[in-house]
Amino acid sequence: MKRLRLNSFGARLLLWILLSTLVLLSGVTGVFYHYTTKQIDMRVGEAAQRNVSQAMDNFTLLAKGYDSLTKSIIGNAEIQRLLSKEETDPNLQFNKELLMMGALGSILYSYNDVKGIHVITSNGNVYSYETTTHTLNRGFLKNEWYQELESSDGAMVWGGMLEESLTVRDDAVFTFGRVMTNLFTNRPLGVLLIEADPKSFISSMNNLMIKPDSRSYVYSDANRLLVSSGPENEAAPTLSDLSRYSFLFEAADNSDSSHLIVTSRDQKLGWKLLSITPKPVTMVERAEVNRYFIIVTSSLVLLAIILATFLSRSISRPIKTIVQEMKRVERGNLSTNLVATRSYDEFNYLNEHFNRMVTEIHQLVERVKMAAASEKNAEIHALQSQVNPHFLYNTLDMIYWLLDEQGNDKPANLVLSLSRMFRYSSDWRSSLVSLKEELDQIKHYLTIIQARSDGRIRVNIHIDEQWLQTLLPKMTLQPLIENAVIHGLTQQEAEGLVQIMTSEKGQKLYIHIRDNGKGMSRAKLAELQQSLSLAERLEWSQLEEEKRMNNAEPQVYGETLRSGTGFLNVHRRLVLEYGIGYGLQMESEENIGTTVTVVLPVLKPQP
Repeated sequence: MKRLRLNSFGARLLLWILLSTLVLLSGVTGVFYHYTTKQIDMRVGEAAQRNVSQAMDNFTLLAKGYDSLTKSIIGNAEIQRLLSKEETDPNLQFNKELLMMGALGSILYSYNDVKGIHVITSNGNVYSYETTTHTLNRGFLKNEWYQELESSDGAMVWGGMLEESLTVRDDAVFTFGRVMTNLFTNRPLGVLLIEADPKSFISSMNNLMIKPDSRSYVYSDANRLLVSSGPENEAAPTLSDLSRYSFLFEAADNSDSSHLIVTSRDQKLGWKLLSITPKPVTMVERAEVNRYFIIVTSSLVLLAIILATFLSRSISRPIKTIVQEMKRVERGNLSTNLVATRSYDEFNYLNEHFNRMVTEIHQLVERVKMAAASEKNAEIHALQSQVNPHFLYNTLDMIYWLLDEQGNDKPANLVLSLSRMFRYSSDWRSSLVSLKEELDQIKHYLTIIQARSDGRIRVNIHIDEQWLQTLLPKMTLQPLIENAVIHGLTQQEAEGLVQIMTSEKGQKLYIHIRDNGKGMSRAKLAELQQSLSLAERLEWSQLEEEKRMNNAEPQVYGETLRSGTGFLNVHRRLVLEYGIGYGLQMESEENIGTTVTVVLPVLKPQP
């Protein structure tokens, strides 16, 4: 399938027509949607108020039933008798517990939704009867809500679905209770606490859900959250949020621009019910309307496609012809020729000048081929005239043995070092060497330099053995040390020192070459750093052209021309080998010294 190119003329024309049609269609649809949504919101709001009133009636009935349950327990003569009498004998106390469990059990099984009845006496005894036995949570007795229950005046205290319950359990319970007193002496007997199944509350609140993200909340008269239809980890409206709504004894609409909000309040209990549904409230299926819009939309889009296709083909066909011929030229076919057709004057002008351009390119290519052939022949002759390097190595080795036989150790060592340097620098069968091989080459070079400087230049090498097998491009360190010696140390009278050391950070190895030479000024350092940055960004031919146009080389030490060329070459090779982020870094202070840092990836030779 041919991919549609959005930047082409035909595609742009097609998109503009389609967008114009869709904008008009979207406007009509938006007006219709606004009207229908407003009507639906009004109808759904009325239904939501009826549902909230019905749910509040259900909650009132449940609360009355639970109130009657607590009163029947408190008024039970057997329970009153057992709680009013303190037993010190363990056997009698055990018998008392059995009787209490029997009395509580007979009441519990009269209510299907009650899961546990607990009586906590003033001296700390707990009498419980549950549908399923659970471990007591003594820490609950220090709970804020339980403290409020203990200090109440005997009225019902609603806890709701608390985060913590008296028993250690996995399922949620609806908790409520009241203080128990002796009906005759009015002496406090303890606290009655009941755990009920919240399914009745949840079921009524689910009936209020209009959308999956609808939420309902029930608060006590003291604004304590009793039941919520949202997830446990979802925050419910706070007291400051509740103050924004009016809770009347009849269901009331408190909706705003983004939510459908219905509130209600029970006249006797003081419970508050809050139902919140994000708008739009519902998506009503209107088959006929949807079918109409689908047909109209499809027809308009199809008509726009046909019209755009016709217009784009009549205008863009000549352009496509030119593009196809240009692709043939791009593939190397310079024999193409555009034939003039009946079209617009602008396209005829393009055809004529395109043919002229292709003819000139063809002539230029032929001239380049001839120039390349001549250049290749010149290179061949130049290579044939080069001296065989092995002849030079063998001659230097012969001189070394002659001097060695005569006992001239110093010149013999110089000749040997020079021979090793020539062999190392001319053998390019492998472009990567180990750091150890590079340091051996440096030692040969330093043998010659120390002889030239009468021992005024010292070199200290502190390289951890673990890095000696690290790979790096050949002839990386020698040009850097040569610059440090020739341009930084040879012109000063004091003893010269070159230090070579390594450090590691992450996956990068840093080789530091530090000298105590004359250094460079800030201007020279900035010039060199700019040249190193330029060498990263440009191709080598572009770099040479840039230097030719500027008619200057970066000068590292003093005013010597091309003293920075070695740095640029090394830096360029490192960047080409490893990428941006590797290469050379420089620091220098005038009359103090210069530090050149080689940044390499940590590479080991292949086994």
